[in-house]
Amino acid sequence: MTDRITATLDKTGERAISTDLWGLFFEDISHSADGGLNSELVQNGAFEYDRRDNRDWSNYTAWRKTVPAGSLAAFGIGDASPLAVENPHYAIVETVRVDGGAPALENIGFDGMTLRAGETYDCTLWARAHGGPAPIDVALTGDDGAMLAAATLTAPASAADGDWTQLHAVLTIPAGAGDTGDADGSADGAAMPVIARQGMLRVAFPTVGVIDIDFVSCEPRTTYRGLEHFRPDLVEALADLHPRFMRFPGGCITHGLGLDNMYRWPRTIGPVEHRPHDFNTWGYHQSFRIGFYEYFRLCETIGAKPLPVLPAGVSCQNTSQGPVPIALEDMPAYIDEVLALIDFCNADPADNEWAAKRAEMGHPEPFGLEYLGIGNEDLIDDVFKDRFARIHDAVAAAHPEITIVGTVGPSPSGADYEAGWAYARERHLPIVDEHSYQAPSWWFHNLDHYDRTDRNGPKVYLGEYGSWGTQLINGLAEAAFMGRMELNGDVVAMASYAPLFAKNGHNSWDPDLIYFDNERVHHTVSYWVQQMIASTAADTAWPVALDGPTTFRRTLPDTLRLRLNGGAHADFADLALTCADGRRFDLPPVAYRGNGPVDLPLPDGLTADAYTIEATVTYHEGMWGVQIESGDVDGPDHSRTSLGRGFGLDLIRDGCGYQLAGTEVSMDMVRPGTVWHVRIDVADRGETMALTIDGRPVASGRETADEPRRTVTVARDSAAGIDYIRIVNALADPVDVDLTRILDALDVPAAARAVVTAHVLAGDDPYAGERGVEAPVRPVAHDVTLASGTYTAPAWSFTTLAVRR
Repeated sequence: MTDRITATLDKTGERAISTDLWGLFFEDISHSADGGLNSELVQNGAFEYDRRDNRDWSNYTAWRKTVPAGSLAAFGIGDASPLAVENPHYAIVETVRVDGGAPALENIGFDGMTLRAGETYDCTLWARAHGGPAPIDVALTGDDGAMLAAATLTAPASAADGDWTQLHAVLTIPAGAGDTGDADGSADGAAMPVIARQGMLRVAFPTVGVIDIDFVSCEPRTTYRGLEHFRPDLVEALADLHPRFMRFPGGCITHGLGLDNMYRWPRTIGPVEHRPHDFNTWGYHQSFRIGFYEYFRLCETIGAKPLPVLPAGVSCQNTSQGPVPIALEDMPAYIDEVLALIDFCNADPADNEWAAKRAEMGHPEPFGLEYLGIGNEDLIDDVFKDRFARIHDAVAAAHPEITIVGTVGPSPSGADYEAGWAYARERHLPIVDEHSYQAPSWWFHNLDHYDRTDRNGPKVYLGEYGSWGTQLINGLAEAAFMGRMELNGDVVAMASYAPLFAKNGHNSWDPDLIYFDNERVHHTVSYWVQQMIASTAADTAWPVALDGPTTFRRTLPDTLRLRLNGGAHADFADLALTCADGRRFDLPPVAYRGNGPVDLPLPDGLTADAYTIEATVTYHEGMWGVQIESGDVDGPDHSRTSLGRGFGLDLIRDGCGYQLAGTEVSMDMVRPGTVWHVRIDVADRGETMALTIDGRPVASGRETADEPRRTVTVARDSAAGIDYIRIVNALADPVDVDLTRILDALDVPAAARAVVTAHVLAGDDPYAGERGVEAPVRPVAHDVTLASGTYTAPAWSFTTLAVRR
């Protein structure tokens, strides 16, 4: 028989939902900006790449130097009298002989260039010719060398230190010139609706002479609703999420790896040539072609309120040196910079220099800034508090209309979390930014996480959250938790999944909401969950009680193996495993050098429900620590103990880990040579764990046996007259959900119960869904009847029932 649960709505528990609950967070991670959201096709058009970006990169990275046989040319790099002192390097092309044909520079773009039939491209470059005027041939070609579109420009004569001239070419590829590509936007990902082929930009020098070139650019004219410099299909994917806000530009890149790398917003506005390039925290290059002005324009275009985040006067703590503060003597100027951002967004160009800059860029109207984030995952120490207080006080005094968003560390628990919340209450902050990356099991186990939030303290912005994975089970876990965030929408004011984008082949972090390549957008299951909920946003919610089978009891294996893992270096001595029945296994020492996984020699077929692991660990180097994994280490459910950056007891469930207990704090670094005498007690096949260091208990916990996997939440859009009933069934069997009491409590008339629209995301395999490809399932809408009061939720499904009153 089909399981049956009965849902009862508590009308007295009515809560208002924040009108800005569901939004976006964009960070330039996994090559999300250049080569991604940025529509610029030319990579390294400013010749500014260097070893700070990547040890193998140089000024000519992404450029091919071609000199036909019989010709002679040299390609150098100059910095004398540059076009822009902020980006001083440029290419020097010395053409000596052209008997065999024109020497050229060919730009291969970002993983190639996808060129589309029927598209018009605007190509520009800055040039100066030494001596007389000189022609420059610009062309878009296929990878096979076939000419797709071409134009000839003329670089005017100039002295060596003379002025630069920007040259323009309009290149249109004829319709039908492509030979590959999808135009149907089918299940393999949304494709641009034109035929495409792979190619490059060729800049050739057909005459003898010396020419300097810089800032070579090529962008397609097709836009999303006139939004220039953005790739339209990626913007469309964001708009389809119906975001109420967008947080930008990060994330860790906001405060940067050191003060020189800190994200300073004034450097990202104005002419692109004068925006100083920099290395990216995530290991590549930032051109800032998409800067703060463009971010505001993006928000405006997709209807999202901007939530810029500025550094709290300290750099990122995730380096071996820890956070570095802006010097006190420099803080007044930095505070002026923070205040200037508000002026840039909201002031009148007639009487404000920063607003005048906005107008000069093409936007005399104010952007209407309401929110300003200060800090990101910062170490909550006295130096941070000092710098934050100076910024906060200045903004609050000058602009009381701006809502300041604080920060409380990288996890939903731990020292930074507790200290961040205490400091937020002390300063009476209106809202704080929490982050949480967890296994699906954690989300299910912690559905009540925000039920306990203080209704009289700061509100919550869950600025970064996500489930570890891109499978259906991940989306279902997030859907269940989002339903409870909606129920707690009076204190959870804002939320945004993270990270937003990843370009296939350049994954700095997984999972991500949207994957893409040069041709297609690949939506994850989590994307469809976000869209289902955000497109049915509501203003009122009520708690719901369930009676019936709603939980999942995990059967843990008794297999017992041991494995060392992690990136740090440490020596393990006195290793021993003792089972609860008295069996003891003494293991050889291991000089671990970040070379995991390393399996420890134990008898094949060893099993145990409870055991103790002991070791003497000498730490050498590496900020992220080492791990001791135990149990069925090759299976999806086992245990892990982390040593290094604090101490943590982790549960691996469904192949993803979350912390059961621990002392992890930002930059809780240890010195080389530190020795820990470690004892790990594991019981109930890993449900219960305890960690002792040097005889002192430091962490312990027990996993709740039953995991809530069936949920029902209810919210109302009063203006539209629609009640939304959200049902998650993250179990292998369908379930009949009796909604009669909910419908009665909401006074839904019989006519409205007769035909209800159901949006259903469901699949047969909870572990289906791969990174980098289109999700195997997407929502399907169809009409159902609730005349009987019962809805049958499919196995492994998320349903939103739209009951129109």
